[in-house]
Amino acid sequence: MITGFITFFVIFAVIGSILYGRRLIKTEKSDAVFGNPERAKGGVHWVVVGSSFLLLSWLYYSWDIAKSFYPKSA
Repeated sequence: MITGFITFFVIFAVIGSILYGRRLIKTEKSDAVFGNPERAKGGVHWVVVGSSFLLLSWLYYSWDIAKSFYPKSA
């Protein structure tokens, strides 16, 4: 049951981070990226996407997602 909640939370976090990143890209200039330390700050939303993707892959391939929604299977 807890894994089911974590799964939904991670999916919503991925979707929210991607939407936030797309909105942020539209509002900022994207030509001055390298060598700008102010621009290097932030980007936590992409860390959330990457770590959530790894967690979802791990839960999927370890069958924890299936066991959380269908406990009598397997």
